[in-house]
Amino acid sequence: MPYEDLISAVKAGAQERIKEIQDRAQAEAQKIRKDAEERAQSTRSVYLEEAARGVKLERSKLISKAGAEKRMALARVKDDLFQQVFTRAAQQMALARNNPGYRASFKKMVSEATEELEGEDVRLHIDPRDEQLCREILKEMQRNCEVVPDLTTLGGLNATTADERLLVFNTIESRLQRAKELMKSEIMSALYGD
Repeated sequence: MPYEDLISAVKAGAQERIKEIQDRAQAEAQKIRKDAEERAQSTRSVYLEEAARGVKLERSKLISKAGAEKRMALARVKDDLFQQVFTRAAQQMALARNNPGYRASFKKMVSEATEELEGEDVRLHIDPRDEQLCREILKEMQRNCEVVPDLTTLGGLNATTADERLLVFNTIESRLQRAKELMKSEIMSALYGD
């Protein structure tokens, strides 16, 4: 009997040992599964965070681009309106010769140009439509200037020295252009409250 007891004891010990190995293997498998799930969750979180950052970055870029496009479009509209203001002013100035105040304005432009070139032989470049008026004004001012009717202008004149070293632009267009440059911020502020 001791032999059968020994075999039973060995079987029982083997069964116990098998159970321990199975329990340990199962515990280890559970631990491996748990670790793998944690790593998978961590990896998913990292990828989700990266994806979220990418989406945020792309969203920011799109919003920034849309904002820049909006500002550019608004700037173009503002500039178009600004240009229209001066186009309309030029259209009104085209009628300047018909205005009773044109004579006084022209006389002032002649005076400014000749004073600017004081002490020089002055040549006045004018529109042929202003030739008679210019000669009358020069006579009144007792100024001796060469009159050259070679300009096409809304009004006013350009003056040069005889050797054309110095040049004074004093046409309605040149005055309008100076006003445009000097008054841009004021006009924009009046139009848009900027």
